[in-house]
Amino acid sequence: MKYYGVSAIALLVGLSACAKNPSPLGVINTPMIKYKTEKVEAAVKQMPKWFTNLPTEPNKIYSVGASSSPDLQLSIDMATLNAKYTLADRINGKLDAMMKTFITRLGTDEDISATTMSEVEKVVKNVIASVDVAGYSPKEIEVFPSGTQFRAFALLEYSDTEARKIIMNRMMKDKMVYSKIKSSNAFKELKNEVTKSKKEAENSSMSNIEKEVNKITEEKTRVVKTPKFNTITSKML
Repeated sequence: MKYYGVSAIALLVGLSACAKNPSPLGVINTPMIKYKTEKVEAAVKQMPKWFTNLPTEPNKIYSVGASSSPDLQLSIDMATLNAKYTLADRINGKLDAMMKTFITRLGTDEDISATTMSEVEKVVKNVIASVDVAGYSPKEIEVFPSGTQFRAFALLEYSDTEARKIIMNRMMKDKMVYSKIKSSNAFKELKNEVTKSKKEAENSSMSNIEKEVNKITEEKTRVVKTPKFNTITSKML
């Protein structure tokens, strides 16, 4: 009898311990954990393809951002702001590479002195230190419902043309430096690249406008044929 009594007490103690310390599986299956898991899975399913697989176009930089908010516009604004933070770092890297190329080209010009090169390098450091993301354009904006909130995804596009314009404008802003390098082949090439890129962008924009106009015109001139119905009259007997 003692043997069975001890076993029964041990069993009760074991059950009590299990009740106080639920198994990891029980914790995972709690309603709160399940709700959070479903919410994460839903967010992943909503994620646009371009969010994890950025577009790759020559002479362009892309960045993405995401945000959630009960307010629709705020979710879009915050997603765009997050994308701009990333974009600033990428523009910084792009400007750094462009400025190194510019300085290398400038160094091959025999008319440019060591003093002028030093002054140009100072301007370069200021350009890199004060990155300006102005000139970006929103490429894609997508918004999805997420419980009681809106989840927004933003894709921003930045052209190399804007980066070249920043370099050229900063050089021209420093009158002393500009007076010394404006006749150099390096600056002329930079200016020509900006002008060429600007014309290409304008032509591309005009082409897109023409496409939209043609599309609207086609829709207006499209003849919608209404089906003919045979009217059957029946006499009441």
